[in-house]
Amino acid sequence: MSTATRTPVPVSAPPDPAARERLVRSDRQLSTITLLLRLPQVMAPLGVLTWVAVSASSAWAAALSSAALCLGMAVCAVGMALFSNVRWRQWALAGIALIQGGVMWQLSRVDVSTVPVSWGAVSAFVPFFIAGLSLAPMGLAARLRWASVLEGQGRLEAFSSAMRRESVNEALATVLGAALTGLLAVVIGPSSVLKVSATLSLVTIALFVAHRSSRYPQANVPVHLLRVDRSVPPAPRTTTFRLRHGLLYGIGALNALLGAVQGCLAVYSVSLDSVETMGAIYALLGFGAAVGSSLAVRFRHRITASNMMVLSGTGALVTSMLLSAPSGSLGYSVVLLLVGLFSGPSLLCLHSSAGQVGVTTGFLGLVAQMSVVSSASTAVGLIVCAYLGVHRDYMSAAMGPVAAAMLLLGTALFFSYTLRRSPVHDPRI
Repeated sequence: MSTATRTPVPVSAPPDPAARERLVRSDRQLSTITLLLRLPQVMAPLGVLTWVAVSASSAWAAALSSAALCLGMAVCAVGMALFSNVRWRQWALAGIALIQGGVMWQLSRVDVSTVPVSWGAVSAFVPFFIAGLSLAPMGLAARLRWASVLEGQGRLEAFSSAMRRESVNEALATVLGAALTGLLAVVIGPSSVLKVSATLSLVTIALFVAHRSSRYPQANVPVHLLRVDRSVPPAPRTTTFRLRHGLLYGIGALNALLGAVQGCLAVYSVSLDSVETMGAIYALLGFGAAVGSSLAVRFRHRITASNMMVLSGTGALVTSMLLSAPSGSLGYSVVLLLVGLFSGPSLLCLHSSAGQVGVTTGFLGLVAQMSVVSSASTAVGLIVCAYLGVHRDYMSAAMGPVAAAMLLLGTALFFSYTLRRSPVHDPRI
């Protein structure tokens, strides 16, 4: 299938202040839409975890259901990257919106009170995996849209700024998705999260497809998952390889940490027979991540992203250790708040560094890889901690977040060390 696209004729930036104001307004609208696009991908796994835990009163069944959904999302991310530059991309997004909305709405009507809790009943989790196949990672689609818009407007110099804005949206979506999931689960009910996610998918993708930015011809931006650029000299290529893999390991460790925290929370809530409040408690992690991300943005000119990664990784390790000694729901809530306080800056710095490391050498391929790794590592963290908590004890499960946080700190140190030894050191990271 051909992926060639028409190359638009660059146009100069309009000198008219009114025209510039329209451009700024359009950019803000598009940025808001791309933020909302990401919410269903955050809300759906959390919603399934809370819903199954409440209905089946089983942390193990809830973890397996949510993990199956995350694995489906990882597969969908691979497909999204493979077909990222086809001419019918906009029509595909519209079709995905309809499929995703329908699947998630039907999934919310399934009776999950009898979900089995054994490995032998794998077929019971197939519907969750299929639902995950419809949850396309919209971060890649958003960045491809920005590439088309900026190329069509002759503003390619603003590409790096747009990618940094999208990195902030990645962190904000995680924050808002967690908070919204907790709020809906407590106020309306756990199954309502999937219904709201389905509705939000239909509305936001429709806005994305119908937005004026879609009129620009698609930019032919390559998205390679495995290809290595052999045109770069060996030394810089090796350094870039290490930096890119440092970010991949980092995003994997961070999402394994978040998945492990979800698994621990499910075990803890089920053991205390307080699963109804699980969503609200996890929402505090989202609130902490919002505060931490805001502080990271505030001090971005004083602390480089690599140093912030090390600081937040250290904080995540220290706070994750507190999960092994919960003292009631209030104490557990405070611990999750602290974990979120350091998880938010980590997520923000990882995506921001990706924009600086690979913006000219396969950046969108790196984004696609990070999407796949994020979903897969979340599933791993969920399964490991839930298994340990159900088949051993909670103290064993609480070691999962600590191990993931140790890996996060280790990758942050590795990335920072490799960056400083790089022949071309960008001071922003």
